[in-house]
Amino acid sequence: MINNNDNTDVVSMNQVRDLLFGTQLRDMEARFQRQEARFQREVNDAKEALKTRLDSLENFMRSETASLLHRVNTEVAERDAALKAEQKEHIEAFNKLAGSITAAEQAFERRLSALSNTLDNAEQEIRKLVQAETNSLNNKIDEKYADALNVISETASQIRHDMVYRSTLSGMFTAMAVKLSNQWSADLTEVTIGENQKGASGNQDEHQPYTNSETKD
Repeated sequence: MINNNDNTDVVSMNQVRDLLFGTQLRDMEARFQRQEARFQREVNDAKEALKTRLDSLENFMRSETASLLHRVNTEVAERDAALKAEQKEHIEAFNKLAGSITAAEQAFERRLSALSNTLDNAEQEIRKLVQAETNSLNNKIDEKYADALNVISETASQIRHDMVYRSTLSGMFTAMAVKLSNQWSADLTEVTIGENQKGASGNQDEHQPYTNSETKD
C-alpha cells in the first residue's frame, strides 16, 4: 500500500512539473536541438573549410616542393655541367701545360747539348791556346834565363875586374895615406917648434920692459 502511494505521488509530481515547466522544457529542448544542429553544421563547415585549406596547403606544398626539387635538380645539373666544363678546361690546360713543359724540356735539352758542344770546343781551343802560351812562355823563360846567365857572367867578370882594380886603388890610397901622414907629421913638428920659439921670444920681451921700469923707479 505504501508503494502504490509513493508511485502515485511521483506520477503526480511529474504531471505537476509537466504542467508547470513542460512548455519551457520543450522550448529549451527545441533550442538545444537547433543549437546542436547549428553547431553540427558549423563544425561540418569548419571541417570542410579546414579540409579545403589543408588540401590547398598540401597542393601548394606539393607544387612548391616539386618546383624546389626541379630548381635543385636544374641547379645541380647546371653545376654538374659547369663542373664538368671546368674540369675539362683544367684537363685541357693541364695537357697544354704538360705539352709546353715537354717542349720546353726538349728545347732545354737541345740548348744544353749545343752548349755542351760549344763548351767542349771552347775547352779544346783554350787548351790549345794554353799549350801554345805555355810553350811560348817556356821559350821566353829559357831565353830570359840564358840572358840572365850571360848578364850574371858578365857582371861577375866585371866584379872580379873591379875587385882587382879596387885592390890596386886601395894599395895606392894606402901608400898615399902613409906619405901624407908622414908629411903631415913633419909639418906639424915644424909648426910646433916654430910656435915654441915664438913663445920664448915673446916671454923675453915681456920681462925686459918690466926690468927697465924697476930701474927707473
